[in-house]
Amino acid sequence: MRKNIYGGIILIFLGGYLIISNIFNINFSWNFIWPIFILIPGLKFEYEYFKYKKNPGILIPGGILTIIGILFYLCAFLGYEILNVLWPTFILAPGIGMLQMFLVTKRKGLLPPVIILNGLAIIFFVEEFVNVDIWNYVIGFGFILLGFNFLVGRRNKNE
Repeated sequence: MRKNIYGGIILIFLGGYLIISNIFNINFSWNFIWPIFILIPGLKFEYEYFKYKKNPGILIPGGILTIIGILFYLCAFLGYEILNVLWPTFILAPGIGMLQMFLVTKRKGLLPPVIILNGLAIIFFVEEFVNVDIWNYVIGFGFILLGFNFLVGRRNKNE
């Protein structure tokens, strides 16, 4: 019953918008409408979890679809050329979905992919916006951490 109400309301608004856009000669473009078909299911998943607190697994597709829907709305209004710098959002979206699930369930198995995906997205965003070859820093810090790991690991084995 409720699904019919939501679907009916959406169809009424969409039909009304089409009629009003034709009567008042408003420039109607599917370019501004199609991202809603990604955004609404994402928001629905988020709403369903936070309302009923059941099935935290829907937070992952909810986070992905919501982030990607927002990205495509930005593209619709600012131009798709913006994807030249916002492409790391495609890596960030699953990381955000998994982060939501981790924060709710505290499952430790989700933490490594959350750190990897969000870390890579942040690195790529910094590289896009600051125009710095950040990989030299990342690799340098990685070697330092690996060296400390070897030293601490060797010291623990000797004790």
